Amino acid sequence: MSQQPDILVFMSDQHTGRLMSCAGDPIVDTPRLDAIAAAGTRFENTITSCPLCVPARCSFMTAQMPSSTGVFCNSNIMPSEVATLAHSCGAAGYETILCGRMHFSGQDQRHGFEKRIMGDFTPCIQGRGGPKRADLGPYVETPAGKWIKHYGAGDSPVLAYDRAVVAAAKEELAKIHDRPVLLVVGTYGPHHTFVAPPELFNKYYERVEAPIAEEDALLHPLDKSQIRRDKALNPESIRCLRAAYYGMIEHSDGIIGDVYDAWTDHQKRVNRKQLFMYTSDHGELGGHRGLWGKMYFYNDAVDIPLIVQGDDIVAGQVITTPVSMVDIPTTLCDVAGGPALPDSDGRSLKSVLAGASCDDKVVYCELRQGGKRLGRMLRYQQWKYWRYEQHDEEFLINCDEDKDEMNNLIDAQTEMADFMRKHYHKSWNPGAINAEQEKRTANQQIFNLWGAHKEIPEPDRWLVPESSWVLPTLPEQASV
Repeated sequence: MSQQPDILVFMSDQHTGRLMSCAGDPIVDTPRLDAIAAAGTRFENTITSCPLCVPARCSFMTAQMPSSTGVFCNSNIMPSEVATLAHSCGAAGYETILCGRMHFSGQDQRHGFEKRIMGDFTPCIQGRGGPKRADLGPYVETPAGKWIKHYGAGDSPVLAYDRAVVAAAKEELAKIHDRPVLLVVGTYGPHHTFVAPPELFNKYYERVEAPIAEEDALLHPLDKSQIRRDKALNPESIRCLRAAYYGMIEHSDGIIGDVYDAWTDHQKRVNRKQLFMYTSDHGELGGHRGLWGKMYFYNDAVDIPLIVQGDDIVAGQVITTPVSMVDIPTTLCDVAGGPALPDSDGRSLKSVLAGASCDDKVVYCELRQGGKRLGRMLRYQQWKYWRYEQHDEEFLINCDEDKDEMNNLIDAQTEMADFMRKHYHKSWNPGAINAEQEKRTANQQIFNLWGAHKEIPEPDRWLVPESSWVLPTLPEQASV
């Protein structure tokens, strides 16, 4: 049997790590992920590099933090000369295949993948997309803007896209591959638009709990200013939005299981070891603290799932030591026998998967929202610290004792606070980051004008066939 395992990475979009039944969530049902976790290793505290799609996915490909890649927003372009996970595995002899979403920005939609069997969902070229993007369906008009999309029970472009991704992955897995395979399968769900199949929406409408009230939440002053104070979001609307999100998670669980079954059948036909991984790019705040989406340092946004199953991987193992998004590509390159990625900020977890202890390490998460918020979050053991450059307020949370992040211990735990401050400043240059982002913004303005010309072809894009989906029918109680 070949010592190089076939590798399948299933990456969803916007799945909060704790929202799995195997992670202890009392509401959601994820039987397929539970079974995969029971047969493999689950990392309890996996932190994204950035609570935003493109920066996090750039880290997944390069093993570098945003402060290293310079990619802090969705319009930033990852340089093509940067070596990636796909390049490393390809150098080790792998057939590297991308199926579906990776949210590469710009004309290079491969970054080392030799084959792409399914395009991306959102626009790939700068200057396209935004709030009137037809592929996500029309927006609901609200007093505070257009950020809320149709939601509720039914079908949507998101669900249609994910069906197409799964079909392409299963078709590929029905083939015999002579070389070891790295197959990355990317879906768009459970990212909004929050529309779930009717039976799942109805199921979770009966289950969802009310989110933490805004006035009772611990909020950073800069975060509080970002709360979407939307009058359309009455308690009933919030309940429906959250029911649809939970329903989408269970739906994602089912299609992950479909791909896993096809993967298992594929492995029976080849004489190679295998590794199956499930993860996501970031989480979803889901209305907690009055916040939706991501782009915050609260657990719902930064915690992501990480489950690994396969040969030479301990079954039923749960690792509670915090690990990082940048550890994932470092580990996969090690498992594949590929060259280590240059300037990696990650560490290999290969020995941990085989049963070795996971050493404590400071894990980082970084965020830049224009000139409004630039900061870092640190996780070390049970402790979590974050601050923004634009404000003196610091937060220190004991995540073991305060899972809802309601008690700031910055003044009570002075020794740990000093430890975190020291590491906060390590390899961190806010002035250089802002200067580079200003240059990128100047270039981006030209890219946007260039990309607005529709005759410029968009590479590797999956265009939603309108016949494959219909707008959801909003339940009466969800009407806005």
